[in-house]
Amino acid sequence: MQTEKLAKNLWAARQTGQICELPEELLREGALQVSEAYVIQDAYTKAAGDDGEIIGYKIGATVQKIISMFGLDEPFYGPLYKSVLDVSTDQQNPLDIPLYLQHGSRIEAEFVVSMKNDLVRGDKDITVADVKNNIDWIAPGFEIVASRLDSSIPPTGPLVIADGGGNQHMVVGTPYKEWTTLDITSLRVALSIGDQPPIEGNSGMSITGNPLELVCWLLNHPRMHATGLKAGQIVSCGTCTGALDLHDGQQIVADYGVLGKLAIKISSKSTVSS
Repeated sequence: MQTEKLAKNLWAARQTGQICELPEELLREGALQVSEAYVIQDAYTKAAGDDGEIIGYKIGATVQKIISMFGLDEPFYGPLYKSVLDVSTDQQNPLDIPLYLQHGSRIEAEFVVSMKNDLVRGDKDITVADVKNNIDWIAPGFEIVASRLDSSIPPTGPLVIADGGGNQHMVVGTPYKEWTTLDITSLRVALSIGDQPPIEGNSGMSITGNPLELVCWLLNHPRMHATGLKAGQIVSCGTCTGALDLHDGQQIVADYGVLGKLAIKISSKSTVSS
């Protein structure tokens, strides 16, 4: 398998809106292992060059249904890049988000945490107490996920991991500094797309029941032992509303209760010719 070539092709597809063709040997079921997928993901970040500055991580497959659908044993993680991050503190005027919708863009309402201090596993597992002591703020978040692969290829965990963890864009709302006064396991969110009925969820809907447990999982992942999380980095802790299809011109609003609202508008980008 030509790891660097595949990573470069995946990144190029992300940047141009084109579709990345997979080598024949990876189209067979079980051909790509999780460990190999993370190696491709690292090469993907390297291929991004200056656009690959990591400002945090997303955690995917945080419910058992998706873990099973992707053929995984646990969640997965992927990098969040500064080049595809928007910060929106205006709850009244939707932020315009241009996307390559041909990549099958879908939106997830999530809760985001930001680190106050560096945190590395060391010689024992990180606990929720460790995480609590090192968080600066929490915020509303939208992760927009997509695939740079042909839509006819059945999605698998390793393929999603290799493809940058499936991330397309990240939007983070107003930081909430007084988060320690809240029950972090039962924060509610209602996601509305246009005139459709809102989809409701809460921060305790993952397999762990607690988004901070997922931050622990990330820090305790063998591939994260050496790097950990740095002060100022963020973690998007998995969807609370499922992944909903996006279309040109849609307006999306999510009400996160005490954390406020997050509003965006979707616009379609045209594919860039090679």
